[in-house]
Amino acid sequence: MQRQTRHSALGIAALVVSACGLLLLLLSMHYAHAPEHAAMRELPWSLAALLGSSIGLAILAALLGLGSVLQPRRRRLFGIIALLATLGLVIAQLSLGGWIRDQWRTSHPPSDAAGALPAAH
Repeated sequence: MQRQTRHSALGIAALVVSACGLLLLLLSMHYAHAPEHAAMRELPWSLAALLGSSIGLAILAALLGLGSVLQPRRRRLFGIIALLATLGLVIAQLSLGGWIRDQWRTSHPPSDAAGALPAAH
């Protein structure tokens, strides 16, 4: 009779860290879309800290998930789920970062010194 293998502790840890990163991402999304911050007149540093922490947790979850997938004689289910969740988390973080950048550029148009000069024919 074969002995049942156990789930990888690294995979479980990766899934928990990924869930914490998702929580921080949701908090930063809520904070970024609040009416007082959506115009992006000034950069809210707490938003940058929340998004940065979420990115750090995503990197940690990816490393833990990769370690659990490569671990011998362990079930890889939680590691694979954590890697997929982390991939979705990174895509959402990039999307939020792009939205923040667009909001910032809309509220702070670049000053075109070259646009004020007449064109030479």
